[in-house]
Amino acid sequence: MRSISLLCAVVVSATLAFAQTPVPKSLSPFEQELVTNEKQFMQAMQEKNAAFVSQTVSDDFRGIATNGDFYEKDELVGTAQEGMPKDLRIYDVRVVRLDDSCAVVAYNLIVPGARPRYRHMSDTWTKDGGKWKLKFQQVTPRWIWIEAAVSYQPSAISWQTGSRRVLIVRVDLRTPTFYHQQP
Repeated sequence: MRSISLLCAVVVSATLAFAQTPVPKSLSPFEQELVTNEKQFMQAMQEKNAAFVSQTVSDDFRGIATNGDFYEKDELVGTAQEGMPKDLRIYDVRVVRLDDSCAVVAYNLIVPGARPRYRHMSDTWTKDGGKWKLKFQQVTPRWIWIEAAVSYQPSAISWQTGSRRVLIVRVDLRTPTFYHQQP
């Protein structure tokens, strides 16, 4: 009797575990082509291949940085010349098809050593002369960084920065938990 109960518990647990595991969706040829373009573009950024980046980015490219400022093709190519960390991590890639010659590739990006490290990316690709070109990019920080002067109590958490004490607070947009980090 005990072994039957144990067997039932194992079967129910396994069934629940598999029911909660998302089945990876296979990509259409259209989606696969765009994901491949995105990977090649990010690899070129890592390898400081500014020529490839320049060819891949549309001449009228516009981007929005994590601070809300606009940037253009020449700034993106300049970033490619500096290079990106080799241990970038891209995950949760999704392709939104707008039409046969335009799509948005949205993904999450981890850039070790950068601030912000965690980013939500949205890249808009258009076909120009039969070739995919990056037309627009928006970089949204996953964390909100707030810098504020603190009225200091000896027991408060703060750090001296120049002539004032500063508290850096990192807020996870998905949960109301606050994290403190020294600048």
